[in-house]
Amino acid sequence: MATTRIADIYEPTVFNQGVDEASTAANAFYASSVMQRDGQLDEFASGAGSVVELPYYKPLADVEPNYSSDDPTQHSQPEKMTGGLQIARKAFMNQSWSAMDLARELALKDPLDGVTQKIGVYWATQIQRRTIQSMMGVLADNQANDGGDMVYSVATDETGEPTASEKISGEAVLAAKQTMGDAAGKLSGIAMHSVLKTSLQAQNLIEYERDPETGLLYPMYLGYRVIEDDGMPAVQGTNRLTYTVALFGQGAFLWGYGEPENASAIDRDESSGNGGGQEVIYTRRQDIIHPVGFQFTGSSVAAQSASLAELANAANWDRSYERKNIPLAFLQVNG
Repeated sequence: MATTRIADIYEPTVFNQGVDEASTAANAFYASSVMQRDGQLDEFASGAGSVVELPYYKPLADVEPNYSSDDPTQHSQPEKMTGGLQIARKAFMNQSWSAMDLARELALKDPLDGVTQKIGVYWATQIQRRTIQSMMGVLADNQANDGGDMVYSVATDETGEPTASEKISGEAVLAAKQTMGDAAGKLSGIAMHSVLKTSLQAQNLIEYERDPETGLLYPMYLGYRVIEDDGMPAVQGTNRLTYTVALFGQGAFLWGYGEPENASAIDRDESSGNGGGQEVIYTRRQDIIHPVGFQFTGSSVAAQSASLAELANAANWDRSYERKNIPLAFLQVNG
């Protein structure tokens, strides 16, 4: 009896598009508009080079205006418009899987769709991990170099059970929000570990709203859309865990995706399985994930692409924007 293999139904263009669509659909940060796909970054991600410079104009100086007069000898003095640079770095990534591990997908009605969905979810998870690690790098840089003006903490490493004041609460979230001052209205989402979300659910503090486009329900807390991800840090101290919560505005992260020349491939190893044969599917991508208002200096990156640990390193980040213009705030709690 003839056996259908992945290679028999694999068509690169369809496969690559399917993986891209699946990875986008499964990305919780993208779904909540915290992360926005940027056409310019897509173009850079598909092109040559690894570092992208994003120039910007700084806000106009908040100075008192001129007052008009009828004196022809009086002349206004123009203020300067100044600019700066954001710097983003491309990540060149790849992964492969043995078709033997994916054989069960061949029982599906559309086997290639089953494969692309699994691989798409894999990449969505990696993109979310890189987003979170970039956040942690930004936080570490802020605490090291900017006086911690983006973070509010009620966490301690004392012995004994955390008190209510050391746990997540409306008061603590609002205090973190206030690090943005009167610009806090830009914040629209909140990312937290499942332990914290479960705690809020137990107190009946999570509400649900329906997405008008998808019809799906999504959780809300204090008017912020909740992103639940166990990749959000839970760091064990001597006595306690410290959880980090992040508040975001729409477009706090920009995302660019580019296909390399050979974004996917199928390979056969005829000698594998003692001559029974094996198929391996390869997938490659080039992504740019960039927190708005920062430079990725890359001063402590060993290879061409930053690893997860390197993304979280304060030495690789430097803030470009003023505090109020960065739609990102952090809260640290013990539970």
